Amino acid sequence: MPITIVVIGDTHATSFDKIPEEMLQAILEADRVIHVGDYGSSGILDNLVRLKGSRFRGVYGNTDSQAIRDEVPAKDILEIEGKRIGITHPAAGGPSEGTERRVMALFKDDNVDVVVYGHTHDPRVAHLGGVWLVSPGKGYLEQSYFGSPTTFAVLTIGEDIRAEIRKISR
Repeated sequence: MPITIVVIGDTHATSFDKIPEEMLQAILEADRVIHVGDYGSSGILDNLVRLKGSRFRGVYGNTDSQAIRDEVPAKDILEIEGKRIGITHPAAGGPSEGTERRVMALFKDDNVDVVVYGHTHDPRVAHLGGVWLVSPGKGYLEQSYFGSPTTFAVLTIGEDIRAEIRKISR
């Protein structure tokens, strides 16, 4: 049976009640959840761990506090159903331009099937050189910051890998 993974990131939230209801519902229904960094507060991380336990994986982003950095790594690899998922923000930050190239380079020797990443706030699903590249977009509702819609990604891992972006309706 396929495994469903909700991928969120760039929530930049001060408290867990700022997580959009549709996103929270998807997290609760998913088999696993991945956060690709820039949580906004330790409470976001703590609540995701409380909700999903060992079925949560996350990395820290360039704006995350030392408390968050002490709890999660900058880069991680998760293996599910024989598929390897590279997870990063990237923690070094930098301009959004070139982020895809930088995150692919982080995993070039790790034989990954998927790379999930954050930082750009732009949702993206692409298949490049045999690797799925997935950015969940921004995970907060305020539209004034980086202008993109609020989105998250859903990975379905089975014999094949499927990836889609879901937009949060208001």
